[in-house]
Amino acid sequence: MSKPVVGKTTPPRLLSRLIRSMVQSNSNKDTINISAFKTWTSHLSSSWNTVEQLKMLQAKLMNQIEVEGTMTNEMVNDELNQWSFYNNNTSTVTIPTLLLHGYAASSMSFYRTFAPLSNNFKNLYAIDLPANGLSVAIPLKITKQRKRLYEVKYKENNKFSISYPVPIEEQKPLIEQYENYYLDAMRSWQVANNIEKFNLVGHSFGGYFSFKYALRFPDSINKLCLVSPLGMESNIFSIHNKFEENKIYNVNLTDPTSPFYGKKFQIPNYLFENQLDVIRKLGPFGARLCWNYILSAYKRVPSMEYKEYLFELFYGNRQVSPILCELFTNLLTRNLLARDPILDSIDQLQLSNVLVMYGEHDWMNRYAGYCMVSRLNNIRRTPNTAQYLQVPAAGHNLFLDNPEYFSSALASFFKE
Repeated sequence: MSKPVVGKTTPPRLLSRLIRSMVQSNSNKDTINISAFKTWTSHLSSSWNTVEQLKMLQAKLMNQIEVEGTMTNEMVNDELNQWSFYNNNTSTVTIPTLLLHGYAASSMSFYRTFAPLSNNFKNLYAIDLPANGLSVAIPLKITKQRKRLYEVKYKENNKFSISYPVPIEEQKPLIEQYENYYLDAMRSWQVANNIEKFNLVGHSFGGYFSFKYALRFPDSINKLCLVSPLGMESNIFSIHNKFEENKIYNVNLTDPTSPFYGKKFQIPNYLFENQLDVIRKLGPFGARLCWNYILSAYKRVPSMEYKEYLFELFYGNRQVSPILCELFTNLLTRNLLARDPILDSIDQLQLSNVLVMYGEHDWMNRYAGYCMVSRLNNIRRTPNTAQYLQVPAAGHNLFLDNPEYFSSALASFFKE
């Protein structure tokens, strides 16, 4: 297992891509044959129905896919949009397997893998998490008293101090309430489908929740695959740290296993707090910016139908944005570091078989995933209990960029 080379991290990559999109928006008006003004005004209309648009675009995508066996779409518990695939003629992977998408995405993230995966998986599922895609935006109920999480003050020469330390017993319950928004929905999905044990594949923000689900319900998970997971690194914002108030510490910019790990770059506060609402407030320019971002970020995906679906998901789905923003901004910092990081709880993971995957050109911290695998194998004292894999010719959305390689790797890992 060779150590991965770490490139530019997430926040700078995201910002640079947005800047490139703005440049394209101003200099190349013919990038797509769609009127930004017309798109903007149509989405302002009271008659515009985002749900119906997403249903129509989802159907267009799925009608192009030919799978082995059967393919079914339904609403689980009248809340979760689910795609299920059943192939009784394969014995490669017979344990049910769930694919879990990332932030502000949906089950359609995996649409390019449904056909190749159906060759080897007997029972395959993909769902839209609550307030994503076509799933219902279940109300987010926070009953615990909101506590002010401790604050980090950056100083010169890569130093910092903590101005408001809060005991973990006061922070953990609030963070768990936000995590439960998705974990409870996943548990309801498992019960509704009468599944005792399953394989879990989680991407990005879905990878974070997949790890948390494996911690919470260890007897429910057979094998775990984290695909470019968000929230991996130990860091200076972690609720597990025991820093002293106003004491000066040095920031570690290289070691994601260190409690002193941090990043210099922060997402601007307004963009972090408002996220997708920002582009909607920019009028026709925002619509053009969104389109050019999609064309840049998903350039390896040939389907224009998928890009149309993404545009509606990002730009049109304004009703669920407040829930997604509240979850995201309370579980992560402006550096995209988790307040309850995966690496801080790695010793609690009871699973024996874990696969961590990244794209060759991934913007996530691949070295953090490499460290997780190394630490798991040291804890288990068994080589290759955990595995690290890099998918060639792929970025953060590796299942979209290189679906055949990704699907083959999953089938190999989950093979019984």
